[in-house]
Amino acid sequence: MIHIEVNMHGNLRRFLPDGVSSMQLALPDNTDIGQVIQRLRAQHDIWVASIDNEAVPLSTRLHDGASVDFFPHLEGG
Repeated sequence: MIHIEVNMHGNLRRFLPDGVSSMQLALPDNTDIGQVIQRLRAQHDIWVASIDNEAVPLSTRLHDGASVDFFPHLEGG
């Protein structure tokens, strides 16, 4: 079992309870970023993921104590 901190940026907060911006998750060993995104049901809304401030592919395995940030698609004009 690993424990991570998930930080949702921008409008992604809607995927966490009560719209908080971060929360702790306990996950099975060998969980990857993509599995966390699926668990949060945010697979169509996340553009970039990072672990400990480094952008990573969604297939990256998480480690205990990781700080995971998710960023939405950017819009503007």
